[in-house]
Amino acid sequence: TLLDKRELLEFAQLGCYLEYDLFGSELFHYQFNPDIDMPNDNKRIKRVRLLVDEGYEDRILMAHDIHTKHRLTKYGGHGYSHILTNIVPKMLFRGITEAALDKILIENPKHWLTFK
Repeated sequence: TLLDKRELLEFAQLGCYLEYDLFGSELFHYQFNPDIDMPNDNKRIKRVRLLVDEGYEDRILMAHDIHTKHRLTKYGGHGYSHILTNIVPKMLFRGITEAALDKILIENPKHWLTFK
C-alpha cells in the first residue's frame, strides 16, 4: 500500500496495474504494523480519483476481499455487491465518470486477465 501521493504517482509511471482492494474492509491499522493506518473506502475512492485525474484510468483494478464467511451478506457483511451497490455511486458522486468506471470495472480486468 502506497500512502504517499507522490510515491503513488511515481509508481504509476512504471506502467503496471494499480490494484485497489479491501473495499468494504474498514480496518484501523495494518495488521503487521499498528503504526500504519489503513485507508477506508472513502480514502480509496480519493486515490482512484487522483489516478483517474492523472490519466491512469486504464491501469486501475478494483476488488474487495471476500475471503471469510463474516463478509458475506448472509452473515452481516457487505457481500459481493458492495463495489457495485455502494462504491460506484460514491465514485460517480466524487466526479469519476461512467466511462472511467467502465474502464476500471470492465475493460481493465478483461485486458489484465488475457495475460498478454
